[in-house]
Amino acid sequence: MKKYFTLLILFYLAFVPSVEATVVTTTGFIPGQIWYSKDNIIEGDTVKIYTAIWNNSTLPLNAKVEFFDQNVILGTRDVVVPSQQLIDASVSWKVTSGDHSISAKIISPNIKVDNILTSSDHKFIPIVLNTIEGAPASTTDVLNSQLDKATASINSVIPESISSPISKNINSVDSFRTDTLSSIEGTKAEAEKKIADLNKSFSNNKNTTVGGKILVSKNVIGQSKGIDSATEKPIAYIKLFLFSILSFIFGSKLVFYLIIVLLLFFIIRGIYRKIKNK
Repeated sequence: MKKYFTLLILFYLAFVPSVEATVVTTTGFIPGQIWYSKDNIIEGDTVKIYTAIWNNSTLPLNAKVEFFDQNVILGTRDVVVPSQQLIDASVSWKVTSGDHSISAKIISPNIKVDNILTSSDHKFIPIVLNTIEGAPASTTDVLNSQLDKATASINSVIPESISSPISKNINSVDSFRTDTLSSIEGTKAEAEKKIADLNKSFSNNKNTTVGGKILVSKNVIGQSKGIDSATEKPIAYIKLFLFSILSFIFGSKLVFYLIIVLLLFFIIRGIYRKIKNK
């Protein structure tokens, strides 16, 4: 990435007069230029921060380049920039979460430098949460974790005489969810096997042609597989589709309880409207 960027700047310096008028006449940083070795940066990455220095002087530029994250120095690089040349400088950065303001500064130059400070590049890096196994946590994992924390907090406030029956009921509902999920997964696997068997049967029972006449295999004649497949296969696909949806609903605790809450909401709202309209 940095090679393309440097080549692009050199192209402009060589062929675009307007850029030459604003950049080539000064020595120092190319205005506002901070870039990275990776585009999508997340917490925990180690990336390189780059900047570019142009020397418009007739003398070589000897200086140090300091890279900052706000007021924290990320690293320092010694640079030597020959006359009328452009070079890049970089430091490694271990990315952390939070707000960042990345910039670079030229210090201790041996000649006059006009642009000693880059513009700041502002970035916000979100926190990457991990599961117990160390893998990145999905959105569902995070929501389930927060749901468990909220449940624990509520249980700590509600008296045991009330929370105990509620907890038993919730456990019963969750047992129903897991048992139903197990049954759904079994039916889903049967539908997948049925489709595989039908596909295999169809491939084994293709019609053959002899002497210009189409002959149907004995297996098709004996069992009427062609007619059965025409009805069984679509039904098997519909069954697989429906049970895949049910598997997703019962397999996700968040989705399952959200649907229950929505159903209770609509039921209570319907009862309330009937009472109100009497």
